[in-house]
Amino acid sequence: MKNPRNFPGSILIAFVIKLVLYIPLGVVGMLFFGDMLHANILNNISGDLQAINVSVLLLVAVQAIMSATILGNPVVVMIEGAVNTPPDRLISWKRVLVRFCSVLGVVIICEAIPRFDLIMALIGGTTINTAVFILPCLFHMKLAKNDQWHKMKISFDIMAIIFGVVAGCVCTYASIAHIVEAYQ
Repeated sequence: MKNPRNFPGSILIAFVIKLVLYIPLGVVGMLFFGDMLHANILNNISGDLQAINVSVLLLVAVQAIMSATILGNPVVVMIEGAVNTPPDRLISWKRVLVRFCSVLGVVIICEAIPRFDLIMALIGGTTINTAVFILPCLFHMKLAKNDQWHKMKISFDIMAIIFGVVAGCVCTYASIAHIVEAYQ
């Protein structure tokens, strides 16, 4: 980014665009399907709207393929550095082997765990609340202990930590309950 000061504004614009796209979809889905709404709204589309379902699934697949390439690249580059892949050569046998093994590993994980969504829900329930609510507040409490507003900030941090712990416990319990229910 040419001007790093514009980064918070670009993040705000990205979130606003996502809200403008996602909130109407959720509201329309709830109004249209009501209690019959599935967690994945595409499962509600059937019959005459099957062409829409196929096109949306195709677009989701294209997005997943494109983002997997971008998100997986830093890991692959680190592994390539660990096995001393020549950085000046675009194609080498080490680079091809590392990338092939990384794709093969992803395929093996996807095939070995048929309900990976349940595992991701468990991981999310246990780690996301810690990373979003608990750890930042603990770090803030440590860094801002000499601030004049310290007692007020500490109270907000403690409330956020309590919320994070409660939400993490609820999410973890719900995830474990879904895993047990799915494999009964």
